[in-house]
Formats: sequence, structure tokens, C-alpha cells
Amino acid sequence: MQHHLRPFVVTAALAFATAAAAATTATPLDLAVDQATPRATELRHRIRQNPELGNREFETAKLVAGHLKSLGYEVRTGVAKTGVIGILKGGKPGPVVAVRADMDALPVVEQTDLPFKSTKKTMFGGKEVGVAHACGHDVHTAVLLGVASVLAGTRKELAGTVLLIFQPAEEGAPPGEEGGAKLMLKEGLFDEFKPTAIFGLHTFPDWEVGTVAVIGGPTQASSDTWRAKIRGKQSHGAWPHLSVDPIVMAAEAVTALQTIRSRNIDPMAAAVVTVGVIRGGERFNIIPELVELEGTVRAYDVAVQDLVERRMREILDGVTRAGGGSFELVYERNNPALINDEVLAAWSRDRLAVVMGADKVVPNKAVMGAEDFAWFSQRVPGMYFRLGATKPGTVNSGLHTPTYRPDDGAIPVGIRAMSTLVIDFLANPPTLAKP
Repeated sequence: MQHHLRPFVVTAALAFATAAAAATTATPLDLAVDQATPRATELRHRIRQNPELGNREFETAKLVAGHLKSLGYEVRTGVAKTGVIGILKGGKPGPVVAVRADMDALPVVEQTDLPFKSTKKTMFGGKEVGVAHACGHDVHTAVLLGVASVLAGTRKELAGTVLLIFQPAEEGAPPGEEGGAKLMLKEGLFDEFKPTAIFGLHTFPDWEVGTVAVIGGPTQASSDTWRAKIRGKQSHGAWPHLSVDPIVMAAEAVTALQTIRSRNIDPMAAAVVTVGVIRGGERFNIIPELVELEGTVRAYDVAVQDLVERRMREILDGVTRAGGGSFELVYERNNPALINDEVLAAWSRDRLAVVMGADKVVPNKAVMGAEDFAWFSQRVPGMYFRLGATKPGTVNSGLHTPTYRPDDGAIPVGIRAMSTLVIDFLANPPTLAKP
């Protein structure tokens, strides 16, 4: 009997010793993150089940404000319509550092098997749509709520002030409305608080839970939108010679617009010219008067944006003149390119490697997706990193898809990473260039 019990006794003793050693080596930050994670995860589930579109994040804002007030933060609501900010003044003098999380969802029908998935519907663009956090903003908000809990427990030791920004309408405001980071700045957010730097994160399916991806310099592209009307002359489909066919002109224009990327822009420059909408016609045997096109342009260089807009006008003018029609083009520049501060990114990479392990801090890559965090990082040095969101051993889908499902395991990783950056920045900030 004793012979058979001995391995169990040894194993139990080793397990106890290991647990004791782990407890003694856990840092105060580790303990604070462990304590904050269950509540942050619970809030994530509530937010995901109750998603709201841009400038309509009323219930999300209430949830955020309530959590911050319970922690003793100074809280302001109604910022840029539905935004919330939390101010935490440390016990020692120092700089102001800002952290941003976005709160809005997308008009998408969620198709995951999560027990807390969204089944919500609302009106968007004049029709009923599903609403889902198909870009992971539920995790971003939950992470920052967890960071708020961690920082509240270190208030006396903080050398400076923390500005937590819960931003609405990152995906864009409804037509005819202002919103997002640009509106927050327009209302004077940075004029009042004057942060020295700002941090942000985004879940990403390309990396597993437990990793973060950091890059200095170009990170997210600028985002322009355009809408074109190609006008011709309507006629019966059996008498095309009596028409000026806008469908034929539109087809020629779509093809010709692709030559901007292939023949006008330096092959080494980043650029995308996309036609996302073609709308025209009412019946199979009627050549319509009007066809509408819509699309987006992405770039990292303002000169490339200028070139694309000029060539679009020239191409549309040439195609419609040749076809006997006319055109109108509305070209709007939305988000600027997001450029991470090189010094802040290098400093962040080093700090994250210390608390997470160097193998968990992977090189990021620039993408052509846009992010209105760029408005903030144009004003002050910014560092925007990606948070691994895919559970190890599983497969995830892309951002803005019905099946995108960032794992709960990303929440404590994000809390630890962001809390580290804030605490260490206030304790010993790197020397950054003046904005």
C-alpha cells in the first residue's frame, strides 16, 4: 500500500511546492490582472450580446461609465455624442498618458457558436440589419475596463494622470453625422488634457492568444471614399442606338480605374483603388439613364492620394466624353494614415518583452486597413499594437466577417500589456519628439 501511495505523495508535494513558488514569484501586476479579468470578461460578454452601431452606443456608454465610477474615476459622458472618458490622477506629479478603446459594432449578422453571441437587429441605411462586434471592439472595451481596475489599485504610486478614452463611431458615423476620434479632438479633448502620448490596441486573428504585435512607423493606411454618377440617356433595350448607355461607360470606367494602381503609381508605393458598389438599372429591357459607383482608396502618402483623385477625374471625364455622357465625382478624405512613433514603439516592444517574454512580442506588419486612432496619433506620439485573438489550436476568420470570434483568453493578455505600458510610461517615460 505504501509503495503505491508514494508516487502520489511525491507528486502532490511537488505540485504544492510549485504552486507555492508561483505564488511567491507573482508580481503585484500579475495579481491585479488576475483579479480584474473575471469582471472584464463578464463585461465583454454583456457588450457582445448588446452591440450598438456608431454614435448609438448608449447602453455601452452607461456600462462603461458605471464601471469607471465604481472605481473612483472622474467620468465624463456624452463626449463626441456617446463617448466616455475616465480621468485618474495619480498620487505623484507627472505627465498625462492616454489610452483609447473603440466601442461601436457593425451591421453584420453574427454567425458564431458563442453562448453570448449577438442576436440583435436594428435599422441601418433604411433597412433592418443584424448588429455584431465583428471587429473585436467588445474585447477592446473590456480590456480597457480591466486596465481601469488595475490602475485604480495603483493610484497612489502613479506619477501622473491617466486619460481613458472610450470612443464611439470608429467604424464611421452615420451619414450626415460627425463622430469618432476626429470629433473628440474637435470638441477639445486634447486641448484640455494635453497627453504626452497615446496607446491603443486591436485584436487580430493572424496571431494566437498570448502574443502582441508591435511595429514602428506606417501601420494602417489612410482611407478615402468616393462616389461617382455616370449619366447617359435612357432608351428601350432593343433600340440601343437611341441611348447613351451609362452601363457600358461604367464598365469601361471600372476597368480603367485599375490602371491607376498598375500604371500611374510607383510600384514600390502602397495603394489600393477599389470599386465596391455598382448600382444602376431597373429592368432587363431598359437601358437606364444613370449608374452609380462607390469605392475606397487606401494609401500611406498624401501625394499618392492626390494622384489617385486627379487620375480618377481624368479617367471618368475621358470615358464619359467618349461615350457621349457626363459624370459627377465626390471624393472624400476620411482617416489619415496611422504612423506609430518609432521611439515609442521601440520602447513599448522592450517593456512588453520583459513582462510577456520576448517570444510573445512579434513583429507587426503594415496593412491597408484604416483606423481613426490616426487622428489622435497625428496630434501626439502614438503606439497602436495588435493583440493576438485566436485560441491556440483553432481557426479564426477575418475582421468584419460574421464568424470572427476573438477568444476570452485575449482579455488578460491585453490588460497586462496595456497596464504595463501605462505604469512604466508614467514611471520613466521615453524621450519623445514634440508633436
